[in-house]
Amino acid sequence: MFERRRSLSSTKFIRSFNAVSILRTLYRKGSCSRVQLTETTQMSPSTVTRIISKLLEQEMITRIGIGESIGGRKPEIFQLNYEKLYLVGVRMLRNQVDLAVADLKGKILRKREFQPYSLEPEALITEVAREFELLLKDSSIQKDHILGLGLAIAGIVDNENGILLRSVNLGWREVKIQDMLEKTLGVPVLLENDANAAALAEFWFGCGKDVANLLYLKTDTGVGAGIIHERNLFTGFRGMAGEIGHIPFMRQGHKCRCGLQGCLETYLYFFDVMRRYEAKTGLQLEDIDRLFRRALDGDNAAWDIVNEAADALAIAVSFANGLLDLDMVVIGGVWGSLGEEFLDMIRHKYRVIPEKSGLNREVFITHFSLGADCDLLGAVGLVINRWLASPI
Repeated sequence: MFERRRSLSSTKFIRSFNAVSILRTLYRKGSCSRVQLTETTQMSPSTVTRIISKLLEQEMITRIGIGESIGGRKPEIFQLNYEKLYLVGVRMLRNQVDLAVADLKGKILRKREFQPYSLEPEALITEVAREFELLLKDSSIQKDHILGLGLAIAGIVDNENGILLRSVNLGWREVKIQDMLEKTLGVPVLLENDANAAALAEFWFGCGKDVANLLYLKTDTGVGAGIIHERNLFTGFRGMAGEIGHIPFMRQGHKCRCGLQGCLETYLYFFDVMRRYEAKTGLQLEDIDRLFRRALDGDNAAWDIVNEAADALAIAVSFANGLLDLDMVVIGGVWGSLGEEFLDMIRHKYRVIPEKSGLNREVFITHFSLGADCDLLGAVGLVINRWLASPI
């Protein structure tokens, strides 16, 4: 997987194998001497010296001081120059595409967004390329200082080969989106679905920084899950891990658009939920928050729908925790935005399940912490994960 990226960037020094080894070591350790870099990367001292000289010349790393001598000259200490290395994240949806440039600490420096003129892959990529160039211009960042671009996209992806297998949101099938973007933009591109990207964002930058096993439940235009297992993103052999929206969790219940009864998506998919409320009451509501407030104010129809959603999420959490032995479950999307009152409903319902089964599996249930930028930061995290640091 890593070798595949090398061929693309053979003319770009900062993405060469040796340079990335040095940059990755400095990212993980914070600062190092030449000797420490030689020991860690297993490169020859002369190669390390040559790479360091080039990185210093391009201002990718800086000298920060002199270390203690262990017999001989005192060693120079180096660290990354966080103002010269950047990452780009892109989130692609049917009605909006967001782009952001971020530093190596995950801080978003500049964003752009646009509504696609066309959903044809070639036309949309042309629009992304134009916005990408404008993003770099607005940020005064050179393309050679971009380590890579992460793309978070709604759908089922083959991230190994960079193919979007299917996206209901975009109406795409079997689109080689990664290669198309790399050829157009001239930077390495990494592809992942939006739920996995959101999980990675919470793991790298959000509430999951201190846990090893995390499940992110995404509840927006559909329902999916991103899994962090032993501090690594787990996607499965075919990239299908976490596709839980159409697994029937409820024994009886409403019929899903897939034709099955009791699917998780039936109870959480925004438009289905709102249509069900309108059918019961004749009222149209704009968002889940209004539905939840009406439920708390005594609206029985709203309460039934919200209670069903909490039931479905509690069962899904119990199921996932039994399989994966999780430390944390993060509820993302529209249901995660309801805050602690709704989370308490899920927590209460979840506790009953292990108590009755005798399997007391505690798990911390919380809501997403990164707001609307979660998917974008996840796309940024893809690049960090690949180029700079495997989680430790």
